[in-house]
Amino acid sequence: MAIVLTGQLSTVFYDLPIHKAYIFLWLPLTFLLFLAQSKIYSTMQPFIYTVRSIFYGVSFAVVACVVAIYFFTSWQVPRPFFLLFWLLMLLVLYSERLLVSIYLKHRHHLYEDVILIGAGKTAERTLHFFKDDLGYRYNIVGFLDDNPISEQIPGQYKMLGNVDEAETIIKNTAIQTVIITAPGMERAKMQNLITKVQPHVRNLSYVPDLIGTPMADVEAQSLFSEEILMLHMKNNLALRRNRIYKRFFDLVLTLIGGIAISPILVCLAICIKLDTKGSVFYNADRIGKDGKNFKCYKFRSMHVNADEILQDYLKENPEAAAEWKEYAKLRDYDPRVTKAGTWMRKYSLDELPQIFNVIKGDMSLVGPRPYLPREKEDIGEELSTITMSVPGITGYWQVSGRNDVSFQERVTMDAWYVRNWSVWLDIFALMGLPA
Repeated sequence: MAIVLTGQLSTVFYDLPIHKAYIFLWLPLTFLLFLAQSKIYSTMQPFIYTVRSIFYGVSFAVVACVVAIYFFTSWQVPRPFFLLFWLLMLLVLYSERLLVSIYLKHRHHLYEDVILIGAGKTAERTLHFFKDDLGYRYNIVGFLDDNPISEQIPGQYKMLGNVDEAETIIKNTAIQTVIITAPGMERAKMQNLITKVQPHVRNLSYVPDLIGTPMADVEAQSLFSEEILMLHMKNNLALRRNRIYKRFFDLVLTLIGGIAISPILVCLAICIKLDTKGSVFYNADRIGKDGKNFKCYKFRSMHVNADEILQDYLKENPEAAAEWKEYAKLRDYDPRVTKAGTWMRKYSLDELPQIFNVIKGDMSLVGPRPYLPREKEDIGEELSTITMSVPGITGYWQVSGRNDVSFQERVTMDAWYVRNWSVWLDIFALMGLPA
């Protein structure tokens, strides 16, 4: 339906004589073949993978249509038509897939029964992802575990039995999808478990002991004669073309967005000036790429003597001092923040001037948090990884748990983002979606 709709819309912008057989038969057939080849129908996968697969499937299908028109027809088509058609197809398909995925997720339709083996912290993280991501619709039938480490899982899901009973339980329930979430299981026991379970299911997945390592664009290569699985990883930000893509992406969106929000910037500056005395902007040193400091632009959301106010407040409030030590911020009440700053921070409006940092190249739209120079020691060994990229206005940790993560967890998330960077990860972060 989305493909046919795009075909109809395209003829509205360009008055081209297109036979209905092309719109209702050949066009859908061509695109469905390429989309199916991109594996957007065959398996459940993270929604970010579906977005990427649709992009490639549509792009290759458009190229195929151009080639077919050039070699097999005498049809004269303006070049801008194909660009419009490609953009419309992506827009309509993405919108359709997003709406359908939201509907299926919330209405609990087309769910697949699944059994998980292993009820520990890895299982908790896996369940959290399945719950939030639109690409997965799993109905958790129950868990198998000899000694569940998780305190939450036994209270929320059925414990079906021990790991040694896996073959019998899976045969009796006729479940066709099993996920092993026990990366710490002994290798011999894991091999024995997979050997017993695999013949009775259609889909078997397991979580290897690789949590925290780079995963984006990992390619699995089988060395069959030696029974070895080798994982091939790439450092995406080490490639010059990827850095160019990221810079181009930043500049285009920033210039367009900067023009659109310029009236808002003026209004915010006036509000700050009327609220308290002092400069409209707060320009502070931050750690940039390769560990070099730069001036980070922000609207001033604190009183001019903020440091004095903070020290006095922490001395009088031990609980606040403990919170500051763990999170490097005060989440509920911060005496340094002005009235205008309170609502600016609530909606992250104080960070809007950082678009000028993006234009200069000091920052990106998405990236690690712009850390303070005094936080270098606290960042520790991840500093070299984080400073491989310029800091971002928003980032992976903001959309994954903005106020609920400790300082060290933020550092870990930022390092993970740098190791796994892709343009799709940036798009999801800008949309406010966890990837």
